[in-house]
Amino acid sequence: MLDLSSDLVQSILWSTALWLSVPMLLGLTSNRHAAFRNDRARTERAINLGFWFWEAMALGPLLWLATQSIFALIDPSAGIDPGTGIDPGNGIDPDAGIDQALSEGHAQASYPTTGFVLAFALALWLGDGIAAARHRLEHSRLLWRWHAWHHSTDASDWLQTHRHHPISRLIAFAGEVVLLALWLRGLFGDVPWAAMLGAMACRRAYAIWLHSGSNWGVDRWFAAHLVLPAHHRAHHAGAPIYGGMFRHWDRLWSDQSLR
Repeated sequence: MLDLSSDLVQSILWSTALWLSVPMLLGLTSNRHAAFRNDRARTERAINLGFWFWEAMALGPLLWLATQSIFALIDPSAGIDPGTGIDPGNGIDPDAGIDQALSEGHAQASYPTTGFVLAFALALWLGDGIAAARHRLEHSRLLWRWHAWHHSTDASDWLQTHRHHPISRLIAFAGEVVLLALWLRGLFGDVPWAAMLGAMACRRAYAIWLHSGSNWGVDRWFAAHLVLPAHHRAHHAGAPIYGGMFRHWDRLWSDQSLR
């Protein structure tokens, strides 16, 4: 019988619930039922939903376990214990489980609120920069064969957000999780996991919005600084816009930007 108390099983269940809540809520509010009247569109959206299930129930939890194991090897005396998910250096007994960690974690925080805000902002900005560089490389001859999966359907469908080849996901994991965590560890002395995971969640939600098909904000002043859904549609049409949140990355690389 399935042991629902297992940390691994709980992480899979929570991952599935959180990931699937997004397409369900968007499906209720987007009023795009017409797409299901077209056989091709219906098939493509079913495939895209399959990618959501794959990331929620398999790839996401596996990459989280891989992150724990990698940092346990780098520094066994710090970071998150791969078996319990608790920092062994924080004074909490790993055998006590997650409940004690939640109740005592705030009192034993390794950095103040200002540090959390700074870590969150850096994780958001650096994470987007790494993702923009990775995205630019994926349009090279070497990596395009895998990134082409993402460009095979309409960019205006939020379900397409997770339509990625597993190789592309592994490349993103190496840069936007492992490399980013190492940089933040060098800056803060330890990996600010809460801030980093919060920034990753914000970037993921923003990526879903980029595939919403919205035209909002195109004529506003911030369109010159933030990547909007119209920019991402232009990217799928061939425009060299690789940033996921901030447009200055493309200017840094002297790419033409959408006017």
